[in-house]
Amino acid sequence: MNKVYGEIYLASEYDQFKLIKGNRKISCNAKLEKSIKEKGILRPIAVTGNMEIIDGQHRYMIAQKYNIPLPYYMSSSKNIDDIIDLNNASHKWTIEDYVHKYKEDGLVDYIRLEQLIKQYNYVSLGDLCSAAEGYLNNSHKSLNNIKEGKFKFYNYIELTNCLGEFEEFIYQTQVRSTAGVFNSFFNMYIIKKFALENFVKRINMKDVKRKIIGIRDSRKILKEFVEAYNYNLTEGSKNYIEYKLNKDRSVTILSERNFQSIQLDSQS
Repeated sequence: MNKVYGEIYLASEYDQFKLIKGNRKISCNAKLEKSIKEKGILRPIAVTGNMEIIDGQHRYMIAQKYNIPLPYYMSSSKNIDDIIDLNNASHKWTIEDYVHKYKEDGLVDYIRLEQLIKQYNYVSLGDLCSAAEGYLNNSHKSLNNIKEGKFKFYNYIELTNCLGEFEEFIYQTQVRSTAGVFNSFFNMYIIKKFALENFVKRINMKDVKRKIIGIRDSRKILKEFVEAYNYNLTEGSKNYIEYKLNKDRSVTILSERNFQSIQLDSQS
């Protein structure tokens, strides 16, 4: 039987609680687990009238694991939007949480996106999501689309092809896949005359791996990539990538691009 303290209940029977489909994934939290083992659960979990946990599923799992009394209170929140708001008040939802929520809702694009995030977990999430919607640069619009359940792949097949070549690129050059690197590679990949073999050869020849260490600005990385690709090529020649140098030292690609991979209004 649950003990009652004002509006807070204390439970020792865990089977009465239910996890809600679409809530954030339960991950290991060693710091929280250590704290609860030492001090018990200091903040009650929130549940619906049907005993569905809308905030505190990590606390619930730890309490169940160590047979620790579980404080809880009833909340009037009933839908997943309420759950997101309640969770954000204590611990902000990540992009992965939103992807998981809409995947659980059965949205095909989110199912595919979560699979890609897991398979290419070394790729910057912002880079991946923006490229997936066909944006040349990291776009807040893409992240907002994910949060609002509006995310759509612009060209799923082309993106997976690009990711496959990026994986080979990382393997052959040992360039670290930090923020901005995949975005810059994507900008190169969509150029019609781009050839991975030539790119890898010149990246290694020009020691770009060392030059971009610590750089997170994709514009600066792209400049290094373009200059390396054009190394020993004559301007105007068949394989030369045409570009212009901007005042901020970034580059704008002038060579023809594959518009099957990008949205027309995303060009820089």
